[in-house]
Amino acid sequence: HGSFSRKDLTRIFSRVVTVGAHATSEARANRSSRVFPATAPECDAPWVTEVNALAEFITRSKRLLVITGAGCSTESNVPDYRSPKGAYSTGFKPMTHQDFTKSEANQKRYWARSFFGWRRFAEQTAPNDAHRAVAALQEEKKIYRLITQNVDRLHQAGGSVPDSVLELHGTAHEVVCVRCEHVSPRPAFQKLLAELNPEIAKRAYADVSLDDTGEASVPKTLKTRPDGDVEVDGEIVANFVVPKCKACGGGPLKPKVVFFGDSVPVETHARATEASQQCDAVLIIGSSVSTFSAFRLVRDAAARNVPVAILTKGETRADDLAQLKVEKLAGETLPLVLRAARRMEMYGY
Repeated sequence: HGSFSRKDLTRIFSRVVTVGAHATSEARANRSSRVFPATAPECDAPWVTEVNALAEFITRSKRLLVITGAGCSTESNVPDYRSPKGAYSTGFKPMTHQDFTKSEANQKRYWARSFFGWRRFAEQTAPNDAHRAVAALQEEKKIYRLITQNVDRLHQAGGSVPDSVLELHGTAHEVVCVRCEHVSPRPAFQKLLAELNPEIAKRAYADVSLDDTGEASVPKTLKTRPDGDVEVDGEIVANFVVPKCKACGGGPLKPKVVFFGDSVPVETHARATEASQQCDAVLIIGSSVSTFSAFRLVRDAAARNVPVAILTKGETRADDLAQLKVEKLAGETLPLVLRAARRMEMYGY
């Protein structure tokens, strides 16, 4: 389809049935010294055939749609939901939109947990090489559209122009009023929460300490979740004060994220649909595309015979639609793919 002929696809994807026998020199040299955050899944280093197949997939496309997920941020010390180390493995159930709007007690519980986790999330996470490589691919016009399911804004922090990132499930960096839809920045809201809950704020910030490397850490008793919140005890929740909306005096106020059970905003849905309809290839990075809002974009593109490639560890909902799948870490693999893509464009191999 598009810039891909049947011969092109056969040549690219015939190599991925059996993984190649040689690792890249960088991966081979560092195989024994690879160090990743505990949030990253265990994974072998990428092989040269995998790197080259992904690079050729990218360079063959003229309108590449990239869809990223939690696996793009696990190397940034952000936990995910569905991996063997993810939140679901501990029995955690995220708050749904229906639960949040149902009661003030649930809203207190959410914001208390989020308040405790925000500073840790801010100080202990940073863009990794996956985010930087994606930004470089965008700058070099190798990506037509970038859609992320993540709410952490690490793509923007890693160099992607903010307007070039479509946040399919919203962002934790903004707060929205459910009643009047007024949007405010999360940093200002965090300060307001601290002012309204001074004693709790003292404990929250005391629970965040700097380790020997200068990174923030929280006690092991506080379990951090994928969206940056942590588990806190019932007394804190009961006494936590959540403000009303400054614009309308009502609320409730919620993070500008698409909760489980919520719907993707109409404008975002339309922009994502257009990207799926106009692309000539789809690359999934760090995602199982388990949510229908993301999977439908891949499904609909594949229905037009658009080729699909996947770079993520573990099973995905789109496995049967993909011509190429590489089960490696995004942050370790994408810089090598970027280098290979540049080589192919400059030297033709």
